[in-house]
Amino acid sequence: MASASQPELDTNLPGVRLLQEWIRVGLVLQLEMANGSLHEGILQWQDPEFLALQSVGSEWPKLIKRSQVSQISSLSLAKEPTQVTIPSSRPCLPPT
Repeated sequence: MASASQPELDTNLPGVRLLQEWIRVGLVLQLEMANGSLHEGILQWQDPEFLALQSVGSEWPKLIKRSQVSQISSLSLAKEPTQVTIPSSRPCLPPT
């Protein structure tokens, strides 16, 4: 039985890093789907194909196919407020 090659999640992409930061701080998000429907909750994890979104009061997260998401917006913090920045391994540019 041949296994299909799984795509890797590219953690160098700023969007992937920002989602990881939002997962870490427990940001409440709103996902707008390609069909216009909206889903709200806290992102639990991401992989190359799916996002796991935990809705308030739900026991289990919804698995949402990444390719069906048209927009992700932050609504509020679920945990203590912290400054949200995109983590980067690149050095900052010197002031001009």
